[in-house]
Amino acid sequence: MTSLVDRVYFMATGQIETPASEGLSGVRWGWFADLYAHPYWGLVTVPGLSQAEAQTVASLCRSTPIGSVDSISARWDVFEQLAAIKLDRTPSNFAWAAIANTAIDARDHLAGGDFSGAEAVTSAFWAHLSSAHPAEDAEHRISAAIEAWNARFHSSTRGAAA
Repeated sequence: MTSLVDRVYFMATGQIETPASEGLSGVRWGWFADLYAHPYWGLVTVPGLSQAEAQTVASLCRSTPIGSVDSISARWDVFEQLAAIKLDRTPSNFAWAAIANTAIDARDHLAGGDFSGAEAVTSAFWAHLSSAHPAEDAEHRISAAIEAWNARFHSSTRGAAA
């Protein structure tokens, strides 16, 4: 059996698919919002990202598929700049790397392009794996995030087929 660390590595290298790489836009962006703000498996649970920051990014994720392109784009630009500052100070802050990567994905989405979200997801998972939490906690949180995506994706595809 492949370890979770290996699975995240395989996601990062494109050998296996990451959660939220396909599906309805609203469902994907809703899961990305929880990637930041979910009280159990969101990045809000790792050091280096405050509750306010996580909630703001989550709100922006939820607004991305439904908001005004110019307004949403401007807000993502601000967070991309903030992430660059944070990463300049602490290059190994995977939570802020996830935000930077999500901003890039948002820009692609807002321009009508495709995006996989792989960099954002794997950065978030690395944030859990490298956090001060015990390894078992990180593994449980990552597994819960993957399960949450699978449940949303399958629920949305059943609803689309009905």
